[in-house]
Amino acid sequence: MAVKLVMPKLGLTMSEGEVMNWLKNEGDVLKKGDEIVEIQTEKLTNVIASPADGILLRIVGRAGDSLPIAATLAYIGEAGEILPDGESENASEHTSENVSANVSERAGKERIKISPAARALAKKLQVEYASIQGTGPGGRIVKADIEARGESGGNAAAFQEAGAAPSERASGTIPYTGMRKAIGVGMHASWTDAPMVTHHVYADVTELLILREQLNKDREEEAVKISVLDIFTKIIAKTLKDFPIVNSRLTDKEILLLGDVNIGIAVALDKGLLVPVVKNADRKSLFEVSREIKELSGRARNGALRSDEMHGGTFTISSIGGYGSVDFFTPIINQPEAAILGICRTRQMPAVVDGEIVVRSLTGLSFTFDHRVIDGAPAAEFLARVLHYLKNPARAVFEG
Repeated sequence: MAVKLVMPKLGLTMSEGEVMNWLKNEGDVLKKGDEIVEIQTEKLTNVIASPADGILLRIVGRAGDSLPIAATLAYIGEAGEILPDGESENASEHTSENVSANVSERAGKERIKISPAARALAKKLQVEYASIQGTGPGGRIVKADIEARGESGGNAAAFQEAGAAPSERASGTIPYTGMRKAIGVGMHASWTDAPMVTHHVYADVTELLILREQLNKDREEEAVKISVLDIFTKIIAKTLKDFPIVNSRLTDKEILLLGDVNIGIAVALDKGLLVPVVKNADRKSLFEVSREIKELSGRARNGALRSDEMHGGTFTISSIGGYGSVDFFTPIINQPEAAILGICRTRQMPAVVDGEIVVRSLTGLSFTFDHRVIDGAPAAEFLARVLHYLKNPARAVFEG
């Protein structure tokens, strides 16, 4: 009896997933555990393995489809097997043809790796894809490769029929799918649902930079050095314990004051943004927090984050200071959290200290909060407490 491959539940909050790329074609012979399809969910790409030995009889969920949990992705079984649930149309003939074609293709030359979506588009645009060098995983030809060949081939009629003229696409396209779409949907929902207000302030981080230099004096390897972000994370964790309303979540009936302080750290990637979470940051030492931020950020960049490492955040920090170009910005709240802090570039600037003008290191902070939960005055008090701790960061970080 054919085995269903279904959309798995890969996280506590997951409700649906997007089929990104099929790594096998209909008619391919599979072994249990073979990687078969890539699924995008909540900004993470997961590779799903075959649950059984057999032949990939029918692909139901096509590349680009967004499907709910437990929806059928494909059927795996024996050649000629009758498929259930109305999926048996031409199953025997279709599967036999695919198996024969694949065997013949393998016997004559290396099998062309092309995604189902790319194959369908190639047919529509009348593009010959055998000579295309694929840019997908393992050299697989993907939809963007077909689009590029179609544009360069000047097939205007086919492109218009496909829904866009070459002149509209001449500068190239970026697919609004996967991580990019997940970010867009989340940001739009946050901006629409929450009345957001942002407070901006210059923070004197001179003492913080001195502390960092002292802590890193005997640390030659970058992998173990304490960063400005590490120290800020500990200071914010301490401040959140002072202001429970900022470490909260709004439901339909109440505002939940959260006991755990779990700080999300925004990590910029080429394709978008991921926010791994440092759990219980207030209970961990500065060195533990530093090590965890580095580990989570590294796994985020390598696409190796687990789903649970991105859930449970109660507050987010988004640091763009490393780019050296932004004094202030308006970070968007990572729902369902109540607030987010943006850390901007650090500059040496004149400041008045004890009645004298001196040069100090100042960093722009941008604190965005949900006005349904937090009023302007408590938000200002929160920032004032952060500024207070920055005057003596060692005491704030090491004395609990």
